Amino acid sequence: MIGAEQLRRQRRLFLAVGIDTVGAGVFMPLSLLFFVTVQHFSAAAAGTAVTAGSIASFAVVPVCGRIVQAAGPKSCLLISNVFTACGYALYFAAGDLFVVAAAAFVVMVADRLYGAAWPTLLARLAEPGELTQWFSSISALRTTCLGAGTLGATALMALAGGRGLEIALALNSASSLLSAFLLLGVTAPASGPQDARAARSSIRGAIGDRLFLSLVVSQTLLSAAWLIPTVAFPVYLVQSLDQPAYWPTAVVAVRYATIACLQMRVSRRLAGWTRSQVLRLSIGVVAGAIALTATISGAPHALQGPLAVLVAAVLALAELASKPTAAAEAVTMAPTGDEGPYMSLFQVTWTVSYAVGPAVIGLGLHNPPQLWAGLGLCVAASALAHRLRAPLRRPRSAPLM
Repeated sequence: MIGAEQLRRQRRLFLAVGIDTVGAGVFMPLSLLFFVTVQHFSAAAAGTAVTAGSIASFAVVPVCGRIVQAAGPKSCLLISNVFTACGYALYFAAGDLFVVAAAAFVVMVADRLYGAAWPTLLARLAEPGELTQWFSSISALRTTCLGAGTLGATALMALAGGRGLEIALALNSASSLLSAFLLLGVTAPASGPQDARAARSSIRGAIGDRLFLSLVVSQTLLSAAWLIPTVAFPVYLVQSLDQPAYWPTAVVAVRYATIACLQMRVSRRLAGWTRSQVLRLSIGVVAGAIALTATISGAPHALQGPLAVLVAAVLALAELASKPTAAAEAVTMAPTGDEGPYMSLFQVTWTVSYAVGPAVIGLGLHNPPQLWAGLGLCVAASALAHRLRAPLRRPRSAPLM
């Protein structure tokens, strides 16, 4: 477990993450609505511009790894927060779609840098046996704060109406800057090879590391399932199954609550398991959840909403076990003290699905059985990629604690 003294010493890190995530939770559900209502773009045009900027940001992934090597993870988190605030400030000036795409690009570049830097920083702060606990703690904190921010967005819209969109955007930018200020007080050990002539890790080296790459492929394929409660069910339940509009809200609330309330408890229960065992279990649970999803349309109308909530809870359990464990495994496989490029590549395990998944699911919902079958094939491929790691495995995975 993480020591109490260590937690107290790094409380600024947790506070910075919490404030930043609350701000994101306030604005993220309203981002597309902001462009439609305040900037008067069509939803299709604004969504396309944001997607274009997001996809373009993947080009900087190798650069982010190098920046973490050069500047250190703490400095990169500061830079990321400032870039995020600047990107969201551009939303106010988004008079045409080019500016919308540019603003989204800046925000997502900051996110790519953040994705490379924060696991590297945790690798500096945690002992090897504590990595999963640290990642689990951050995951629980982020989920709780994201849920709180989403509730705040609902209240803000109820109280301020359309004006609430601009207030939410301003709060999001301010939370990023406040988070950067708090990070100034976080102490982080020095990183990287001390000898300037020492070999440094690189994105190319990470791609060439077949064991690490199989982890990335497996988790990227598995992450398609995380979009079911938040992206697929809102449309599927209301439009395809003619359910009341409150069911998607219940699904998302259960997802947040499950992760926030059970993250640390499940992590403790899995103590002593190897990371490989936890990842295999998570893949199996996701496969079961997708099979259950495929039965929803054939269930009585009154049971369809509760079944969707059950699927969300099961997927949340798999997610809260899989994500911290995979992140800890990735850090362990990266070169000690030079994790930046590896973690820069590892972030595609959650960013790719959120970049391309909404479009794929939107098209797939025209034929839900095929969509669920396709997601099932992704999970099967994830299991195969994980299985192929066995002959390549370096020394046995460490226990979770």
